[in-house]
Amino acid sequence: MSATCDISLDSILQNVGMLPSPPHAILEIIRTLEDGDASAETLARKIEADMGLLAHVLRLVNTSYYATEGRVSSIQQAIMLLGLNEIRNLACMHGIADYFQEQGATNFDYKSFICHSAGVSCVARQLARPALLNPDTAFVAGMLHDIGQLALAITLPQQFERVLDYRRTHNCTLEEAELAIIGIDHAQVGGNLMRHWHLPEEICEAIAYHHQTADIAMFCSPMSDLLHVSEVLAHALELGSSEQVPFMDENAIPRLGLTREQLAHSFGKIEEDYCDLLNILGIH
Repeated sequence: MSATCDISLDSILQNVGMLPSPPHAILEIIRTLEDGDASAETLARKIEADMGLLAHVLRLVNTSYYATEGRVSSIQQAIMLLGLNEIRNLACMHGIADYFQEQGATNFDYKSFICHSAGVSCVARQLARPALLNPDTAFVAGMLHDIGQLALAITLPQQFERVLDYRRTHNCTLEEAELAIIGIDHAQVGGNLMRHWHLPEEICEAIAYHHQTADIAMFCSPMSDLLHVSEVLAHALELGSSEQVPFMDENAIPRLGLTREQLAHSFGKIEEDYCDLLNILGIH
């Protein structure tokens, strides 16, 4: 079926590329995922470069969830107590969630969007360890995996509304509706936007291919497979979404070196992590 949108794909991607990016400090923190030698001092400097981010991370660290309750007064202390990776994930999570909510798209369910993004990030982080992938990269990729939806809702509001109508009318997945109306899906848009922001290629590719089809699956990276499986499981477990469960490439799980038994065994921990993450984000 040909797309009904009268805007070229080049124009769509150009418009998406003009979206305001998240704060520089957040992008810099995400980029440290590529640097295996990133130090606590480097991370602290990047967080301290944004006073709002600094204040929010310290507020989160000084909650009963972390059992510190007012004892932490600096990022250096926080990193010593909780570890570099936990503080980096907190900073990324806060920055990404704030960015989502600050954008001005109408007719867009931000709460469900953030809850589902959090759900995918929890699944991806939990499955990354047995798949021998970086759980922190997986976590950030999960938080950002559907950013293409937000980009389309902001830059093409009328067309995106038609996408939602098409999905309701045809009882299909969102990406099928996007392809029918716009000619490109949110995964491709999201991957393109991440490259425009110069984020790690591992994250860009995973986002671009998290809705796999048989013709592209053989070219996908392990992180793409992980995000694909995590997206499907988050829908199946209704983590922020009760929509139609998307197709899963049955070969993605063995390509990751995982078994279905391992996935099932992880469900309890994933749901526990998800509830904790929503509490940290202040979503109830």
